[in-house]
Amino acid sequence: MGPIDLIRHPLIFTGITIPEFIRWYYWVQPSKILKKFFDYLRAFIEIFSFVFLIRTLFSPWRQIKDRYPKNGLNISAIAEAFTLNMISRTIGFLFRIITVFMGIVLVLVLLVAFATFYMLWLVFPLLFWVCLSYLFTALL
Repeated sequence: MGPIDLIRHPLIFTGITIPEFIRWYYWVQPSKILKKFFDYLRAFIEIFSFVFLIRTLFSPWRQIKDRYPKNGLNISAIAEAFTLNMISRTIGFLFRIITVFMGIVLVLVLLVAFATFYMLWLVFPLLFWVCLSYLFTALL
């Protein structure tokens, strides 16, 4: 086994054959990339807990609420409780809707990043050979 064998088959010293490499590059590794993507997606969905945020969208912020008066017709106390409850619900709504929006944006960023990485992974060998052939034709 001399230097000519290394030029003909550069992976000969590692014991990896070309079909094994192609299987690994186009089947094993892309499935691992997709598994990692779904792991990250599951983590993002758990961190932002979209279902809980949507379910409690109009709940008061930190459960800050005032009870309405039980006895008598005290317009001032009713208006005070109503105002505090509406402000608390509005603040809760704003915080939750902003959190949902940020979560959706981060999930979309994750999707674009992984899709870009996945496509680059699949296209890299072709891109490598095109650049290599361009380099050799430019040198000659």
